[in-house]
Amino acid sequence: MKIVILGVGKVGEMLVNNLTNEGHDIVIVDVKSSEVNRLVNRYDVKGLVGSGLERINLIDSGVENADLFIACTSRDEINVLTCVLAKKLGAERTVARVRDPELFKEMGGMKEVLGIDLVFNPEYRTAVEISQILKFPSAKSMESFANGRALMVEFEISENNLLIGKSLAEIASYGYKVLFAMVERGEQAIIPRGDFVVQEKDVVHIVATEQEMTSFFKKLKIFKHRAKSVFIIGGGRVAYYLCNQLLQRGVEVKIMEKSEERCNWLSQALPKVDVICADATDQSSLDEENLKGADAVALLTGMDETNVIVSLYAIQKNVPKVITKIVQENVIDMVEMLGLDSVVSPKYVIASHISKYVRAHQAVKGETINNLYKLNEKAEAMEFTVSDAFELQHIKLKDLKLKNNTLICGVVRGSEFILPNGETEFCSGDRVIVVTETKQISEFSEIFR
Repeated sequence: MKIVILGVGKVGEMLVNNLTNEGHDIVIVDVKSSEVNRLVNRYDVKGLVGSGLERINLIDSGVENADLFIACTSRDEINVLTCVLAKKLGAERTVARVRDPELFKEMGGMKEVLGIDLVFNPEYRTAVEISQILKFPSAKSMESFANGRALMVEFEISENNLLIGKSLAEIASYGYKVLFAMVERGEQAIIPRGDFVVQEKDVVHIVATEQEMTSFFKKLKIFKHRAKSVFIIGGGRVAYYLCNQLLQRGVEVKIMEKSEERCNWLSQALPKVDVICADATDQSSLDEENLKGADAVALLTGMDETNVIVSLYAIQKNVPKVITKIVQENVIDMVEMLGLDSVVSPKYVIASHISKYVRAHQAVKGETINNLYKLNEKAEAMEFTVSDAFELQHIKLKDLKLKNNTLICGVVRGSEFILPNGETEFCSGDRVIVVTETKQISEFSEIFR
């Protein structure tokens, strides 16, 4: 696809990196010549220095022939206006980043009128991911598929875990109705077979229904109950969106924010939330507000270092669930060695979100990609809907040949979740969960040889 990206800040650069890796033809536009030159030299992209509000710059970028125009400057109004202009000039689809909560709330009814195909909000999507984890706090991360009928959760095999030393075939013989989709072992990402043996410190991704997942974690004696009280450190946009989602579930929420002005705004916008104006790096403030009494703590300040330090303190205080937001990629690599509970990166969240949208519009046979979740840099989990045109319907899975490093993890048929085996067949309308290391898959038929 030909894609024009306006704005190459943190999100823009992440999109450039992600989409060039998938083989798309990228043109970047930004007012900062230094940033344009840096990315042109680093990636295989074309660059243009100038404002997207100037018609001539969009024309010079080739937007009239673009399959996709993405506006992700730091200003919401510019993103919306340039998407309108790009669509008028001929761009097939347009995507705008909108961060302001009030404008984002109104965009649902406005985007069709304006000709904007997708509005994305990194802070909102990050809040959604954190909210998902808090629904199942036994996991490091969680993604739902087929409208929640199937879950994929990530957890680490800690010391004395009952699975250590057992093969997947042996684990299956115990009657556990879960499927091991992927295992991360050091730098390796492994899509395991039945003879794979689990080791301590493996990071495991498994698929099952919520009921079976809960049963599995209880048998392993590592189950944690859903959080009823959440202590949020940092009162930015992610915190605002997360509070709204938690309040809808009846969760008790407390926010600590050091800016008095922001505290006043939060108190007005979230009257049901206990807002504390204090610095989270002050241990006495955390103790006074009973940090250790919370079911979960979410570290959402704008400083990665603060988030890491306070996370470690919360873990030391035996808070059952600690979630840490990290923005800088180099920090993410380091904190994995510190034993943090769950780490969430807005960059990875948006990478999955935009990749899903791009792949969905690459499909030509109607085999819709409903969800895409990046497990790491090497592997992805995807959910497809089988179309009427799928040529391999009603053929047993044992008689089909999957591409290497690809695994079918589950099938949702109506309200039923099916753990696949050799006898499994696919029917039109099935929603199929796939994990693969093969890049650029956009249709279900592409996972077969």
